Amino acid sequence: MARDDPQVNLRIPLELKERLDAASARKRRSLTAEVVARLEASFSSDDESGDVHIDDRTLDLFAGHIAEKVVEALDKREKSSR
Repeated sequence: MARDDPQVNLRIPLELKERLDAASARKRRSLTAEVVARLEASFSSDDESGDVHIDDRTLDLFAGHIAEKVVEALDKREKSSR
């Protein structure tokens, strides 16, 4: 990676950062190299339709988040109808 490549600052959950740190250490590469490799792999695994394949763990996390939001909305609706 060249020094003149653009830098990107982003916030990620601590658990994800720790997983990336561990993976980069196992593979003996920098955190940046690990993130770039994973991003490139995610784009190369896209099929021709442009759809992104999402692993089961990510789907479960997303489903859990959506379920929490639905419960919050239903609770709010129930409280406002009283």
